[in-house]
Amino acid sequence: MNTLMRVEENVSLKDLTTFKTGGSARFLITAVISELPEARDFAKKQDLPILPLGSGSNILAPDENLNAVLLRLSSDSIVATVENDYALLQVDAGASWDTLVQHAVDNEWWGIENLSAIPGTVGAAVVQNIGAYGAVLGDSIVSVDAFDLLSGEQKKITREDIGFGYRTSLFKREPDRFFIQKVLFRLGTTTRPKVEYRDLASHFTNSNEDPTLNTIRTAVMRIRAEKFPPLSEYGTAGSFFLNPVLPADEAQRMKAQFPAIPLFPMPEGGVKVPLAWILDHVLSLKGKRKNNAFLWPAQPLVITAERGASSDEVIALAQFVKEEVKKKTGIEISPEVRVLSFEKKYL
Repeated sequence: MNTLMRVEENVSLKDLTTFKTGGSARFLITAVISELPEARDFAKKQDLPILPLGSGSNILAPDENLNAVLLRLSSDSIVATVENDYALLQVDAGASWDTLVQHAVDNEWWGIENLSAIPGTVGAAVVQNIGAYGAVLGDSIVSVDAFDLLSGEQKKITREDIGFGYRTSLFKREPDRFFIQKVLFRLGTTTRPKVEYRDLASHFTNSNEDPTLNTIRTAVMRIRAEKFPPLSEYGTAGSFFLNPVLPADEAQRMKAQFPAIPLFPMPEGGVKVPLAWILDHVLSLKGKRKNNAFLWPAQPLVITAERGASSDEVIALAQFVKEEVKKKTGIEISPEVRVLSFEKKYL
C-alpha cells in the first residue's frame, strides 16, 4: 500500500464532525488525489461502503458505530490564472472553504465574499451549493473534476451538468457516488458588490463604509457570529433544516394564514418560505430544548448540542420540530444536514 495514504481504524466520529457527537467509524482514509483508486480498492476488499468526508460540518453521525470507510482529501492547493476581467481558480476539494474566500478577497476577486465564515471544505461546499446573504456558490463554478466511486472513472463535470439548485447539486442527489477532487471557479476582477440582502443592506445603510471586498467579508463574519453558536463551545452543523420551497398557490395560502410572513420567489421556480420565521413567530420555539440539544436562541434553524450530547438527542429535537411545523402549517420540512446511519431510518 502507498505509504502516503493513511488508514486509521475505529476513529471517533466526535473528532470528525462539528456536531462533536457519534460513535466510531470503522476506517478513515486520508489520501491525495492520485491515491483515490487505491482507497476505492481498499473499501472493496473490506466489503464496506465508502463515504466522502470533508471537515464534517454538515453531518450528524450515529451514536452507534458506523461500519464504513470514510475518505477525505489531504491536498488543499489553490492555483489561479488571471485574465482581463476574471480569475480562474483551480482548487483542491480538500481546501478550507473560508481560506479560499480569504484568498479571493486578498487578491480582489469578486463573487464569493458573501459566503465568508462558512465552515467546511471546498468539495463539501459544492455538494451543498452553499448560499448566504444573496450569493450562491454555483454561480461561480465552471466545472468539477470528480472520481466516480462506482465505476472508478475520472470525470470532468460542467456547471450545467452539475444541476445546481437550492442547497442541492448532482453530488447531493447521488450521494457517495462521486468524490470531488478539484473545482474550477471563475471570479470577477471588477468591483461588483452584492449587498441587497436585508442584513447586509442594513449594515451598509447604517455605517459609513463603502461595500468593498474587505468590508463585505467583515460584515458577513460579524453577522454570522451574532446568529450562530461558537464551535469552540458547542456542537452544531449550522442550519439543520432547509427552508421549504412551495408552489405559488400554497405559498399564497400560507400568506393568507400568516399575513406577516415574508415570501421569496425562487429563480428556478416556487416560493421559499423562511422556516426560521415560522419557528419563531408561529411556534415560539427559539431556545427549545430536548435534553442536551436545543435551538439556538438567535437563530432557531440551528440545532445546537452541548458537550456530552448524543446524536439521538439532536434527532429527537429535530423530529419534534418537524412534527410541530407539520401540525401547525401543514408543511413537510427536510433536514439540510446529512444524518448518517445504516442501522436506522431518521427524519
